[in-house]
Amino acid sequence: MEFVIDHKRKNLFLILATVSLILMMMITTLLWWFISPRLHEISTFLALSVLSTLRVFYSIIVVGILLVLLTSYLEKNFLIARTAVRLSIIFVFPATIILGRMIGIPKDKIRESFVHVNNTFVKVLTKKYQPHEILILLPHCLQNTDCLIRVTIDINNCQDCGRCKITNLKKIARETGVHIAIATGGSLARRIIIKHRPKFIIAVACERDLVDGLLDVFPIPVYGVLNERPFGPCVNTSVAIEAIETALKSLCLVKDGEASPLGVKQAFINHGDTENTEKRL
Repeated sequence: MEFVIDHKRKNLFLILATVSLILMMMITTLLWWFISPRLHEISTFLALSVLSTLRVFYSIIVVGILLVLLTSYLEKNFLIARTAVRLSIIFVFPATIILGRMIGIPKDKIRESFVHVNNTFVKVLTKKYQPHEILILLPHCLQNTDCLIRVTIDINNCQDCGRCKITNLKKIARETGVHIAIATGGSLARRIIIKHRPKFIIAVACERDLVDGLLDVFPIPVYGVLNERPFGPCVNTSVAIEAIETALKSLCLVKDGEASPLGVKQAFINHGDTENTEKRL
């Protein structure tokens, strides 16, 4: 089983990212054309040093664009998946937002596309985790607004009434052995992450909160699942349960001959089995 990734929706971010980087190269070339005569007057060595730096910069950009595109579309690890996530978050994403604003593309459309690209980078890392190393992080807006139970303190307070998807997600966490928690905002989410210290996060949220979360928790890999908002933002939202189930099947280590209803283990792998598995990986 593999991660659920909408391949068509990756295109917007990748196109904007490529165009942004090409524009960056054109702007720096234009600046060089203006300042080059002055630099030669000051020092030929200085001018050559700046030119060499620009050439290295261009080479890195061209190679980086090609590797990011190959990684995204072929879904193969070209040894840059983790680096690509870092560069995309820190440098490329802000540039695509600026370009999108200039040509009238909504931020949420770019954020949504970026989440799918991020999921591709996470997918190609092809690493497995023990269930207790995985955290499912949920937004509080999944809870039905008529519910009086405070599940943000402890999701196990949920009474399984079935009016929202929290009962389904709680069951999945119980069956698989992964951690699960609900956060009301970024500060609580950070506290939850510090408490559980996960090595992988499956996060459910809207486009803005997912991208902000990717920035906050890096370098912890995050598989983002966009919530569904049939009643508008932040009110009685929902989530595709199958996307989370599929991610867990791809992520969790399983003992030979042992499987839960989701195809993943229900108890922790013992220390010896873990060491042998890591050697094989």
